[in-house]
Amino acid sequence: MRIRNAAIAGATALAVAFGGTTVAGAVEGSSSAEATQTATNEGSSQNGSSNEGQSLPNKIDQDLELEGEKAADGTKIFGSSKDFSGQPVWAKVLYSLTILGGIGAVLGGVIGPVFNFINHGPSF
Repeated sequence: MRIRNAAIAGATALAVAFGGTTVAGAVEGSSSAEATQTATNEGSSQNGSSNEGQSLPNKIDQDLELEGEKAADGTKIFGSSKDFSGQPVWAKVLYSLTILGGIGAVLGGVIGPVFNFINHGPSF
C-alpha cells in the first residue's frame, strides 16, 4: 500500500514539475522577450564572449537552439570508438542522459531490493 502511494505521489510530482514545460516551449514567433535576449547577446558579444555572464541553462539552451536542426551520426556516438567532435550539442546531451539513466536504473535495481531486505528481512 505504501509503495503504491509513493509511486502515485512521485508520478504526480513529475507531472506537476514538467507539465508547464510543453506550454512554455510551444511559443513561436517573435516576442519582446526574444528581442531583449538578442539585444543582450549583442551587447555581451562586444565585451568578449557571447556566453559571458549567462547561467548554465541559458548557455545550453542557446547551444541547443543554434544546432537544433543539425544531424548527428549515431555510429560515432554509440559505436565502439567514440568521436564526439563535429556532433551537435543535443546529441551529446542525449548521450549523457542515456548513460545517467542507465546508471540510475542499475543502482535502483540493486539498492532498492537491498534496502527492502534490510528493512523487512527475508519474508519470502
